[in-house]
Amino acid sequence: MEACELLAIEHRLDRIEAELARELPPHLRAFARAHAQGAPAPPAPDVLHRQATLATARAALVHPVLADRGLALLQLAAPVAIESDPAVIAARSAPPTWEALAALAAARDAAALARFGRRAIDLMHRLHGSAVGLPAAEEPAALPPPIAGWFEPDGVAVDDRAIARAWEELRARHGIDGTVRFERATAARPRAFVIEPRREVIVVIPAQIATPAERFAVLHELGHAVLALALPAGIPRLVDEAAAAYVAGAIERATDPWYSPLAAAARARRRALAHCLDRIERALPEIPERASRPAEHPPWALWHDPGAQAAYVAAEPLALAIERAIGPSPAPGALAAAVAVRCEAIARATQMI
Repeated sequence: MEACELLAIEHRLDRIEAELARELPPHLRAFARAHAQGAPAPPAPDVLHRQATLATARAALVHPVLADRGLALLQLAAPVAIESDPAVIAARSAPPTWEALAALAAARDAAALARFGRRAIDLMHRLHGSAVGLPAAEEPAALPPPIAGWFEPDGVAVDDRAIARAWEELRARHGIDGTVRFERATAARPRAFVIEPRREVIVVIPAQIATPAERFAVLHELGHAVLALALPAGIPRLVDEAAAAYVAGAIERATDPWYSPLAAAARARRRALAHCLDRIERALPEIPERASRPAEHPPWALWHDPGAQAAYVAAEPLALAIERAIGPSPAPGALAAAVAVRCEAIARATQMI
């Protein structure tokens, strides 16, 4: 009976994955273009909205031989299920105030509790590795002030040739193949879109790259591209952010052509801000007191990217551990091998969602 059940789940997985293989790449290419142009994102493929897709992903999680595939599918389908809930859609359309963020968090929690039996933030943490036995990251005592000059031009020119050279060096160092295409954006946030794992990535980057913050952002997204071309689908957010932080750490080394003497201080501020936002996000829908709010309005990430802050908090110590283990110039494949172990641990810990 167990073998028959396993085969039935595997058959359903095969059919869903085949459908996603047809529909997801064109959707993500359109999504990348829309993001670069500041346009609304296209709707997710229909297969990700189906209850049968969620049921298949959750059934696959409890079988060790299918757990990685079930997790990869659930990472796609679970956020779609929550964000497409009518109450969540209505709450998300409100002007972004702290009170509206609390209402949005409550709507997300209600949708997640109805479908998964746990709060939305807890679900995101489990799906993306932030709830898995990691060493506690020490919380900074206070949020450092903004880093003077981090967002100002510093005379380091980064043109298309410099970007191509940086990517070629990363490709050779990590022993990866596949296509990386760049989309320029005048206002959109830098972002990597994994069109097909191990095959194709689109990286949205600023139209002009003239500041240390812009160089860091490009390096960070190239780190996501490295891992996307090295590993199959289903990379947990924590692991992905750790690998990106590891790659972007080059900006802190004086020997790197993209070096900035401000980078280490900027990392400390990012880490402190992530701790602050993670603490706020875990307490939602409780509205934070005014003294503990980092800004007058909720940051973009809390509104549009729930659960990311815990991944950012845990990613920094993991990135440092990776660098201690493999060094800044590792042998090809060393980064993928180092993070694959963490991916497997997260897949095992996520079996009961």
